[in-house]
Amino acid sequence: MTYALALAALAFANLLGIISPGPAFLMVSRAAAGRDLKTAIGLGAGVAIAAASWAAAACFGIALLMTHFAALYGAIQLAGGAYLIWLGIAAWRESRNAVPTPAATQPQTPPRGGVARAVATGALISFGNPKIVIFFSSIFVALLPAHAPLWLRFAVVGIVAVQEVSWYTAVAFVFSRPRVQAAYRRASKWIERGLGTVLIGIGARILVGARI
Repeated sequence: MTYALALAALAFANLLGIISPGPAFLMVSRAAAGRDLKTAIGLGAGVAIAAASWAAAACFGIALLMTHFAALYGAIQLAGGAYLIWLGIAAWRESRNAVPTPAATQPQTPPRGGVARAVATGALISFGNPKIVIFFSSIFVALLPAHAPLWLRFAVVGIVAVQEVSWYTAVAFVFSRPRVQAAYRRASKWIERGLGTVLIGIGARILVGARI
């Protein structure tokens, strides 16, 4: 396999992983529809940072160390799972105060903690997501050519970062459209409860499967 084909295969596999729905997509779309665009983009940037970090780990062999330090990975999983559950509970609490009002009169919910906190939240969600770890430590490594040159490894990490940022920025812009926001406000109570239930379920699943 030539290096060009290897890069194309890795990019395509990563793209398929990105567009598959998960907690990151839920959080970015919810922030864009119910809060503000900057928060949604911040969440996406955090997800991209985590994904690029796992890609670097896979490219430079750090991922192999995780198999020998299961407790470290288990701690990351526990933190991510617990945080997802906390976010799910917070969504349920917010649903109690959700009152459908016209978009023109509904004040926009300000971001909590600003963009920096959104970036940290996105990163933590992704660092503790077993799907990402499994992808980068198995499929991603398998597609990476043996004895790949240093430039190729850096190129792969760059591709992953660009794809992640591009996808979640696009998601943020789509869900920040006025019509989408208006629809979200009309059904915010049930969307928050549904999202909260999903996040709690994913978080619980991560905690149960954590390697401790």
